Amino acid sequence: MQYHQEPQFAQPRGQMGADLHAGVHKFMNGVYAWMSAGIGVTAAVAWGISRDINTVMMIYNSPIYWVLIIATLGMSWFLPSRIPRMDKGVAIGLFMVFAALLGASLSAIPLIYTAASIGTILLATIGMFAGMAFIGFVTKKDLTGMGQFLVMVLIGAVIASLVNVVFLHSGGMSLLLSGVVAVVAAGLTAYHTQAVKQLYMMHGGGSNLAILGALLLYVDFINLFLSLLRLFGSTRD
Repeated sequence: MQYHQEPQFAQPRGQMGADLHAGVHKFMNGVYAWMSAGIGVTAAVAWGISRDINTVMMIYNSPIYWVLIIATLGMSWFLPSRIPRMDKGVAIGLFMVFAALLGASLSAIPLIYTAASIGTILLATIGMFAGMAFIGFVTKKDLTGMGQFLVMVLIGAVIASLVNVVFLHSGGMSLLLSGVVAVVAAGLTAYHTQAVKQLYMMHGGGSNLAILGALLLYVDFINLFLSLLRLFGSTRD
């Protein structure tokens, strides 16, 4: 199907560049807004459930916990490839369901770590995330190779973490894996920021690209926060 489009060369080159620059910034602001909404849902669900210790115990002392873990891991792999083809409302809804399920699986955190510690680590996470996102946004170097390598490392770290939780119960191994995931999440933040920006510049903001970018960066943020919390968080006495 053909359609009429005004010739782009009629617009001054400088104006075209300025419009593209403004469009990228507007699009990325939308990505971060949806990412923040997902983080807000996760925090609200985790905090809400943590207010009832009986509910938390029911989750962690029953198969419900593993159902949540498997569901969130499955959705984290399933959603990125499906979101571009979904109706926008469905894509948003599934993203929020994913964020809520992850919040339920993290509901013990407010009971394990002090509020001051959680707040401090959250601020540190925001600072590190912002710094790495800025690097990904402005760098001219192609981060694709680094990103693919970090994804493989993250898969290995997730598998090793599950093995450690089920079989080894090693505190030292847990700290080592948390350090690895923290480095990987920081690197993936830069990579995903660059990748989402480039996709917008090539294809525009359609196909739920803002929701896809928000999901990818949301996962990076959560991984970074949880890793730093395990490494440096203060537990309750």
